[in-house]
Amino acid sequence: MCHCFLQNFVEPIDSIYLSCAIAKIIIQTLIIYLLAVYISNIGNILRFDFLLAAILITPLFQTSGFSRYIGLIDQSIIYTFFYVLSLAWLLLFFLPFFRTIYYNKKPAFNFAVKILLALFIIFLTLNGPLVPGVVLIVCPMVLLNIWMKNYKESDISPFYKRVLAALKKIPNYLMFYFVGICILSLYSLYIGRNNALNFGDSIPILERYLRLPSGIYSVVFQKLAFPILFLMIAINVIIIGKNYRSADGKKILKLVKWIGIFAIFYILLLPLGGFREYRSNIIRYDTIMPITFGLIFAFGFTSFYLIKNITGNYKKFYVMGIVLFLLLFTNADRLNTDSYECERHALETIAHSSEKVVTLNCDCPVMEWEKIYDASESELNARLFKYWNITTEKKLYFHKEN
Repeated sequence: MCHCFLQNFVEPIDSIYLSCAIAKIIIQTLIIYLLAVYISNIGNILRFDFLLAAILITPLFQTSGFSRYIGLIDQSIIYTFFYVLSLAWLLLFFLPFFRTIYYNKKPAFNFAVKILLALFIIFLTLNGPLVPGVVLIVCPMVLLNIWMKNYKESDISPFYKRVLAALKKIPNYLMFYFVGICILSLYSLYIGRNNALNFGDSIPILERYLRLPSGIYSVVFQKLAFPILFLMIAINVIIIGKNYRSADGKKILKLVKWIGIFAIFYILLLPLGGFREYRSNIIRYDTIMPITFGLIFAFGFTSFYLIKNITGNYKKFYVMGIVLFLLLFTNADRLNTDSYECERHALETIAHSSEKVVTLNCDCPVMEWEKIYDASESELNARLFKYWNITTEKKLYFHKEN
């Protein structure tokens, strides 16, 4: 493990936080790289277009400020791996298909790539709770869109032959991978029904749907993050719609429309994913991460297009507006180390204590979601701390009740 290697250079407690930081940096860099490639259609990090795309989206990755609303890289390393990393792999999977469909690039799938993609869909559908739901919305939408285009371009009659002809014109590689990943996603959802967390307290499906408005309000309207992001996307869409209705402009507007349709379907399907007490309103920053990805992409893509196409004085004013928008997010994301300092101090207390059961007098959980008041509940953590060389022997701990 990374932190075990780092212990050759730093103290055990330092190694834990340092390894988490390195992992988050790598994951965030991967996501920014992938989104920049989606936006610019360029993979060379030294090219201006790639750098412009990356600059447009980077400030939207919030660590502190708006992290509980528009956050992707979670403060919890478990959530970072469990949610956002799995979505990063999904972005990687969809990338060659997006470049083929949207940018009309000829697919370059040799035999080795085809085998790797087939194996990759098995890994993807069994990796992370959000992937199957996203796949079961995106893949049918893409296939339906291509079928509709083929159907409109066909003049075959009767009707059923036209339907079949449009279906047959869908590229075989798309049918194979998209239908295959959909089938495996359905299987993933089926076996996910055995999740132990589903067997606890729950509420009827109707009540879950009735809680959606409260969830949307709590995430979208309690902070500026989503409102101003929506506003910027809307401004970009209006400008493109009124002034840049070229073939490329129309393609962008259509893509943004499909992102909106995806968001609606995704929200409507969320209540079917079960109920958790810690996200009582169903919608939370973590459950809507796929929508957040879509909105960040929509902002980056439309802004990138306008910066490249607006000319004259209008470009100066537009770029100034984008800069102010990005500065707002940058300013909001101010570093807050209170939780880190508190937990780190608690770990040092446990490490340096001579007691086998350590009493903690702090106001933060230690490697847990909540504070521990019964020392026996720290058993697994105590064994883990010994394994990580934080302690030389197993030391249970509990929080002193105030």
